[in-house]
Amino acid sequence: MSLTRFVKDALRRPESIPTPGAIFYNATVAKVLRKPETKIAHDVVEKMGNGIILDLGSGTGYLAIQIARRSPSLQVYGIDLSRQMVKIARRHARGVDNAQFVFGNAAELPFKDSSIDLVVSTGASHHWKAPRLVFEECYRVLKAGKEAWIYDGCPEIFSNKDNRRKLQEEYGFLIGRLGHRVSTLHGFAMAEYQSEIKDMLERTPFKGNYQMAPTDIWMRITLKKRD
Repeated sequence: MSLTRFVKDALRRPESIPTPGAIFYNATVAKVLRKPETKIAHDVVEKMGNGIILDLGSGTGYLAIQIARRSPSLQVYGIDLSRQMVKIARRHARGVDNAQFVFGNAAELPFKDSSIDLVVSTGASHHWKAPRLVFEECYRVLKAGKEAWIYDGCPEIFSNKDNRRKLQEEYGFLIGRLGHRVSTLHGFAMAEYQSEIKDMLERTPFKGNYQMAPTDIWMRITLKKRD
């Protein structure tokens, strides 16, 4: 087993981030990801005039809160398996009435069938212990014809020098220079997306109704529930 694989496996073992990790994440990683997540918030609001949005692995709440602030007609829920993350997110969301955060497991969503207009997730799927169950839950809670946007790391996005330079100019040194290494540890290689993840999706209700594409600093998986 390579050192990189060993570290990746170790990082994926704790599905929820413990309290010290949540505090560190809030002070560092969450700030680095603000600009990329702001773009996603813009895309969500542009697509959704109204409805209910669900953010899986919402962390300290930045994405969900940005969506809620930009569109008061949207009701945004964030769910996370770390109680400390939920606590921090709720503190950040004070005064934003259309953003709520709950403690829970993405593999057992506390939402009714066909009740959600869009599911979004950033940088969480590599932590999921039972990703197939999470995708099945996404299908269950989505309304007919609605989508889930699952974003996570992919080191190949940073392999191209021109693209890496562009990302560094837009987002700064940490993402431009360290993006490849961070995505290697916190994400999936292109081969994994095209093999293991694709094969798994073919065994879910989303079979044949999904797309994968590099988007900004992420690999985005777009899943659509059939009408």
